[in-house]
Amino acid sequence: MNALWERPDFRRAAGDAWRPGGVELTGRALDACASLGLLAQGGTVLDLGSGAGATLRLLAQRGYRAVGLDKHAECVSPAGVPLPCDACSLVRADLARPPLAAGCCDGVLCECVLSLLDNPQAVLGAVFRALRPGGALVVSDLMQDEADRAAALAVSGKADPLPVLVPVFDGQEGHPPLVPMALAGRIMTHDGGNGLRGALQGAPLRHVPVPDAMILEDMDTPDDYARLRVLALERPMLSPVEADFLLHLHGVPEKGLRHARAVGTVACCLAEALAHAREAAGYDAGVDPRWALAGGLLHDICKGQPRHEAAAGQLLRQLELPQMARLVQDHRDLSLPCDEPVTERELVYLADKYCYGGSFVPLQRRFDLKLEAYAQDTQACEAILGRLGRAKELEERIAREIGRTPAHVAEKALVRNCGAMRGHAA
Repeated sequence: MNALWERPDFRRAAGDAWRPGGVELTGRALDACASLGLLAQGGTVLDLGSGAGATLRLLAQRGYRAVGLDKHAECVSPAGVPLPCDACSLVRADLARPPLAAGCCDGVLCECVLSLLDNPQAVLGAVFRALRPGGALVVSDLMQDEADRAAALAVSGKADPLPVLVPVFDGQEGHPPLVPMALAGRIMTHDGGNGLRGALQGAPLRHVPVPDAMILEDMDTPDDYARLRVLALERPMLSPVEADFLLHLHGVPEKGLRHARAVGTVACCLAEALAHAREAAGYDAGVDPRWALAGGLLHDICKGQPRHEAAAGQLLRQLELPQMARLVQDHRDLSLPCDEPVTERELVYLADKYCYGGSFVPLQRRFDLKLEAYAQDTQACEAILGRLGRAKELEERIAREIGRTPAHVAEKALVRNCGAMRGHAA
């Protein structure tokens, strides 16, 4: 028992997490992965060097399927707290030769492990084989040589200065910038010419794209203030332009963009038809075409991830957009009680069923394609027929409200797809 982490006194002092930062640092890394759309709830996450299982417990609490890999795998922590076995599993194995199938993991955590290994390259090679394409690899470690070098650079003043982070939306710089403390002295002694921009002139800048048009707004005049009061009411939702920008930030391919824009356009036109019918009957519209368009744009932003609709909802909640999350998280299947009104959520769901790629497809044909694909799976076919029945019920309900078939609205919308996108995204 020569290793520090094997000593009882160290374990008593360190608890379950045998590394600096503990599970708090792990939680921040998981938050970052979720906000970037790299890791969705329900995904399988491998923890290399799982030790006493602190990270496994955190993963289980957050809704992940946790797999711990350690040649000294333990079932309980030093405090005797058992692992939640229904959500976690432990594998006792050599990290360089893990018994894992290729592409079996959605994410891998490697915290303060690589620096302890004789052959970290072999371990990383095994990790990459186990990680699915597009999965998340989180690495944190302590390297004494690198820490000493960084400290020496900082003391000598030769380290590269930290840049000012400037938010950018749609190619335009916004505010507020994030200014490193090293520039505080320059700001405090500035003569005021050209404001903060003048004080920071010559400092290194780094542009950070953000899906938030509000960074471009000012509040210098009473008119600015009045405008912002109106815009503040729309903060719970992304505008269509912001939604489209978020798709690009997440690297959605052109094929995915075509489908997203088609679904957004159809959802928008269905919302316009429904709002018009309700207002003509003397009722409140109850739906906003812009929100339906934004929801349609974002419904498949996490396509390729396990349970991608739930992953999209989680991503939008991470961005503090719970109402947007509600629009997209159920687009695979949903049912609406008879006493509840149709909202943008149901319109996004139905619009998705009318779009095959960027083209219109009738509801029956859309589900027939699924039935053909799963013809040999009786259970799958039963589930598909159930979803078809619920989709038809919603289609008939909307038809009664708007006085025409939603499929006809969808088909016409896709004929003028590009024009609809330009008009509602402006």
